[in-house]
Amino acid sequence: MASYIAKRLLLMIPTLLGMTFMLFAVVRMAPGLTTAGGQFAAGTIRSQQAQKAESLYVKRELHMVDRQGRPISLPRQYLIWIDDLVHGNLGYSTQYNQPVINLIEQRLPVTLAINFFSIVIVYLVAVPGGMLAAVKQQSLFDRCFGFLSLALYSLPIIWVGSMLLGLLANPQVLNWFPSAGIHSTNTSNMTYFQYVWDYCRHIMLPVICLSYGSFAYLTKQVRGSILENYRMDYVRTAKAKGLPASAVLLRHILRNSLLPLVTIVGMTLPGLLGGSVIVEQIFSIDGMGKLAYSATYARDLPMIQTIALIGSVLMLVSYLLVDICYAALDPRVSYA
Repeated sequence: MASYIAKRLLLMIPTLLGMTFMLFAVVRMAPGLTTAGGQFAAGTIRSQQAQKAESLYVKRELHMVDRQGRPISLPRQYLIWIDDLVHGNLGYSTQYNQPVINLIEQRLPVTLAINFFSIVIVYLVAVPGGMLAAVKQQSLFDRCFGFLSLALYSLPIIWVGSMLLGLLANPQVLNWFPSAGIHSTNTSNMTYFQYVWDYCRHIMLPVICLSYGSFAYLTKQVRGSILENYRMDYVRTAKAKGLPASAVLLRHILRNSLLPLVTIVGMTLPGLLGGSVIVEQIFSIDGMGKLAYSATYARDLPMIQTIALIGSVLMLVSYLLVDICYAALDPRVSYA
């Protein structure tokens, strides 16, 4: 296993280079990148000479031209960018006028926390619910739980977020939760437990909004996988040995049924950054999703490249973790 992990880590290097080069090329060829510099006031009327000076300045900052204004080839631009990454330089945001690394350090923990709690809640509900639905196949619980999860899956996230704000966060209705941000403005005067409670109240609605749509898909996957394994020969053998039904379900069926869920988790991790764009916009949360949206809208090239890099790294790491989990859950899988 150790040799396999080492080989995969080495293989990730050329794979990551290929992925980032394609993303780098697509982003660099997008129109409007040389007219969105944050160093210049937006909406002001500038002369043609000022516009040319702005365009040349932005191209120099992005290493698209040299100091004499001569174009730099795309492969060389990519090598310059890689060299900056190796030295810890992620670039300077043209939208926020500050280093990209500072913005990532501020926004990334927020998005990771929201998505982490969302994934935990989804699996805590979907896995037991799918197991119980499979055990009580065609029962009233199976039909009601399946109908409820499918109904939640059909609700648009924008509508659900608006309803949560209008009912649970509206001062004129229930006013149970805050409507924006992840903290109150007076956190400096709070005790530790007050700070934690304030944080939980702020992220409760975003987590619910990000979680409800995943129940149906995961529940159906768990239910179908358990029913499929329930008909296997090893289950009949375990029952013939006199094992209790709960032991057969938890020790044998569930372990083999987790393999599809591992694959789903591997597909979920790369989408952590982009999956919360709508939720962060609805609840005014300064996370990676909102940062990616604003960077794309403002043609903030250094920020877009860094976000694409983080997404690529998450994708490769998630696939590696999926393979390792396969070997841990299924003894038939060997990477020797």
